[in-house]
Amino acid sequence: MTTTSSRLRTLGLGFALILFWAPSSVEATSITIQNVTVTSTVGADTRTWCMIGCVFNFGAGNLWAAFANTVVNSPSAGGTQALVLTQNPTANVPGFNFDTSEHSFSNGTADSCGRIGGLAPSCLIELNILTNIGNVVVPLPLNNALNNSNIDPGGSNHNEASNWNTSVLNQPGGLHVWVGYADNAHTGGCADLTGTIMGNCLPDNPWQGSPNTIFAGSSTGDATECAIENIASCFDAGAIRIELNDPTTAAVPEPASMMLLATGLAGLMARRRSRLRKARGTPATPNGDAGGCRTTRRRCPTTRASGA
Repeated sequence: MTTTSSRLRTLGLGFALILFWAPSSVEATSITIQNVTVTSTVGADTRTWCMIGCVFNFGAGNLWAAFANTVVNSPSAGGTQALVLTQNPTANVPGFNFDTSEHSFSNGTADSCGRIGGLAPSCLIELNILTNIGNVVVPLPLNNALNNSNIDPGGSNHNEASNWNTSVLNQPGGLHVWVGYADNAHTGGCADLTGTIMGNCLPDNPWQGSPNTIFAGSSTGDATECAIENIASCFDAGAIRIELNDPTTAAVPEPASMMLLATGLAGLMARRRSRLRKARGTPATPNGDAGGCRTTRRRCPTTRASGA
């Protein structure tokens, strides 16, 4: 009875070790960005930018098709650690094609988001990121860097630049997302007063040319449109930065690993029983007796003859 109880306790300990060894959640050290969708809505009018699944619609469309299924790694994994999306002129959607602070309507007109004094309606911006483990709805505030906080007065002077300031999404072990605005096109004083390079009118670190960064975008325009610096091409566009935080828990072991652990525990128990038998110096029989009776310090009882 004692031997049976000991074996049961050992087996229970083994299964408990397996259960405690497996953490309750799984987090990735890399993630695949399958699609990013940005919508700007004013009343019933909506324009959409995306990687895939949308078409040209009054200055918007599938700007980043070449960057669908980009893999982003967490810092501990190394490699690509940031994906930056901004204006990206294409044959179907040319020019300043991610000007999120201005809404182009289906009737061909356009107006600045929430023009100062409420002279134009606010632009409602929504951001969705589809990954290999599910869709993430990024909780953007009504007034944010993409729509210039709905106070854009319009014109060629007002500068809309905004660095990567406070992130709009920061999931422990999940996505980390910022929005900003690149504007080295307008003639007014640069509104970008923070960041690694203050006053460059661009979100920086990461940006174009930064290490471990995939930059989905390109400058455009000419010396007339890029009046702030009188350069050949420039940006007047919203910007999105996507990264992945390090996991907060270890990965769940595979079933094969759990089976290996259980097999090892069973082997240890068998070895322990074998050592105990050798230490007692008695061979084991199928019913657990030694020499026909149980191995105890008490003498085996004498069998009386029948009829005695």
